[in-house]
Amino acid sequence: MSRRYFYYFLLATLFGILLIFIYFVGKIPEKEKAKSVPLVHPQFVNYVSGVGIVEPESGNIMISSNFNRVVDKVNVSVNDRVKKGEILLQLDNQDLLANLRIKQKEYEKTLANLHKLEALPRSEDLIIAKETLNRAQTALNESKIQYDMVTNLPNPRAISKEEQDRRLYKYQQAEADLEEAKAQFEKVKSGAWQPDLNIARQEVEEVKAGVEAIESEIQRTYIKSPIDGTVLQIKIHEGETLDPSKAALILGNIDELNLKVSIDQFNITKFYPNSSAVAFRQGDHLTEFPLKFIHAEPSMIPKKYLTNDAQEKVDTQVFEILYRITKNNSHLYIGEQMDVYIKSENN
Repeated sequence: MSRRYFYYFLLATLFGILLIFIYFVGKIPEKEKAKSVPLVHPQFVNYVSGVGIVEPESGNIMISSNFNRVVDKVNVSVNDRVKKGEILLQLDNQDLLANLRIKQKEYEKTLANLHKLEALPRSEDLIIAKETLNRAQTALNESKIQYDMVTNLPNPRAISKEEQDRRLYKYQQAEADLEEAKAQFEKVKSGAWQPDLNIARQEVEEVKAGVEAIESEIQRTYIKSPIDGTVLQIKIHEGETLDPSKAALILGNIDELNLKVSIDQFNITKFYPNSSAVAFRQGDHLTEFPLKFIHAEPSMIPKKYLTNDAQEKVDTQVFEILYRITKNNSHLYIGEQMDVYIKSENN
């Protein structure tokens, strides 16, 4: 009997171990199962593999501003298509508008002063100066007659010495007044003094430059699209203060998509620009995306993206190549990571 119980016990033990094994096999993570599934590589005997990041045709354009100002209005939403020059964000500019009004008033004042100088001589001033000149000439003529009467007398003592001196002084004064009237008439007739005009013009130009500088600053508070494209991300809200060191909005032209591919520096000798290249979505190696070579970056950079290959080198430099994804309606996402295979010339 004891031997029979021993066999029953041994059989129960083996059955329990089998159940435990089945239980733990069922608990294998999906990621681990995915790793056990063999990948479907392209039909290249020899190839160079790499990691690609999906980019817009234009690249990711980071929109920001040099102004550290509050966002007054966000005019677009994610996925909106925008035209070049369309206003994306409006920053608060009330202080600039107030300064502009002050500068414009100053500009109007200096411009009016310049026009006043350029309009000289005024006809009224010419008439007054001419009349003054005529009166001075008449006064001189009268004083000369009075003075000549003294000098032409048969008996000079008939008029006192004081009267002779008074008439002489009056005559000399009339001559001086006439010369002054002539000079004033010529001054009025010639218009504004050229140095005064130059100073007035310089003042106008300085104030005008100040107006244009403020107008330029105001225009910079309207952040406009540099291209025809699509709004990919919005990282700021109305009422928040714009940080010039960070992108407030990301824009790109997604009518065509590019793939920026990184390959390890150790594989550069196997890479040829005209070789065939294909990409697969990670986790989907059944749908193939043909690639068209655009250009290779001239400098290497540290590796940022990993393929999760057990033999992958992490601490190394990578060579970046830009390809165009030629498959239309690919429904890929910007920033999506793809597995890339480039045919080696050793095929």
